[in-house]
Amino acid sequence: MKRVLCIVFIVLFFAACLIPTVGLAINGPSEAAANEAPVSKLRLIKTNGSINTSFLSDLQTYVSNGFYLRLNLITAWDKLCANVFHTSANEDVLIGPDGWLFYGAAVDGISGANQLTDREIWCSARSLYLMQEYAESQGAAFVFAVPCGKYTLYPEHAPDYVTVAESSNLSRLTTVLDEQGVNYADLYTAFSAVDEELYWKWDSHWNSKGAALAADVILASVGMESDYFSGPFTAEANHLGDLYEMLYPTGTELEMDYAWSEGFTFTYTSSFGNYDDVTIKTANEDGTGSLLMFRDSSGRNLYPYMAQSFATAWFSRLRSYRLDYIAQQQADVVVIELAERTLDYILEYPAVYPAPERNESVLSDASKAESVLTADESDETLEGYFQLTGTLPETAVDSPVYILTANGTVYEAIPNEGSFTAWLPTDTDWETAAVYVFQ
Repeated sequence: MKRVLCIVFIVLFFAACLIPTVGLAINGPSEAAANEAPVSKLRLIKTNGSINTSFLSDLQTYVSNGFYLRLNLITAWDKLCANVFHTSANEDVLIGPDGWLFYGAAVDGISGANQLTDREIWCSARSLYLMQEYAESQGAAFVFAVPCGKYTLYPEHAPDYVTVAESSNLSRLTTVLDEQGVNYADLYTAFSAVDEELYWKWDSHWNSKGAALAADVILASVGMESDYFSGPFTAEANHLGDLYEMLYPTGTELEMDYAWSEGFTFTYTSSFGNYDDVTIKTANEDGTGSLLMFRDSSGRNLYPYMAQSFATAWFSRLRSYRLDYIAQQQADVVVIELAERTLDYILEYPAVYPAPERNESVLSDASKAESVLTADESDETLEGYFQLTGTLPETAVDSPVYILTANGTVYEAIPNEGSFTAWLPTDTDWETAAVYVFQ
């Protein structure tokens, strides 16, 4: 009898092991999880008729990322680890002692392990100053806003082993923004003053009530009045958290969200798919002025409040801020909203606008720098201008970057640590240009 039971067990065990592979062959690959790309179709022969020499590695990826019931098994394993061992099996999601979920990739930015250098902080602030200067030259008010990460606002819910540094990229940047005179919406102070948790427990973003507070702070920073945060709000359990979905891809537990009971009256003037559209355009006859807003995922539930306040609004998810859109939109207000953990995007994706001219006197104490210049004269991003980039030697932490052209015109470039970017008129003789910095 024991022999029979052993044989039955072995048969059932191997049959169970075959289910993922057989299911894959019959049903095709499983759906991708929330933060994953769909599994690519296997091809032995490429579209150009050649043999796919990577077929075996593609097959391995196809099976490992697409086997039958994959998401169900991931969810079951993650729930086991969370409930029994009180830890996360997903390196991208961390679990706090009271069940709060945090984005793992944001840890380095708040712990001090991967902070920007002093030069990068200064360059970020200077870049924002130059954006503000250009916006104001076009008749538009400018404001920069940073949604704080959950680690920063709610460290008491974070895992015990996560350390929040006293001096973060955000705190260091805001200090230099004040020195540069950049208009900054202080969301950290506003959220810290509220005795209510305005971020979702299982999501990396603020909830819709938190977005209402953010809208009030941003609008106030450009002299506009609003009181969205006072509500009233209607509460409903209807939100599936992004971190929850990453950890439990087949999970169905929903969190409470808050709908602004007054109701939005703006309309969409562009084709609208969902809140993650690269471009969203709106109009509201009850609003005033025109808005150009560059936003990230935190703008998903922020943009409706902003759209409600303006007669016309243009929301963009482009990482490179196209300030030339100010004229196209005839914008009265420009908002740059950027999450705390991606502050490095300011340097990684230089904004698009004509380099400002400066008086030649700014070069009086500057030194000519050895720089390798590269021009992309075929780039038609900004009509009438081309993009010039160049390398830089080590400079003073607070050194601007100036470009002196053959005709004596001086431009200020967008600075970075070890490089710079500038949009110059197409008739500029860039090959004879000289670069100046402060050592």
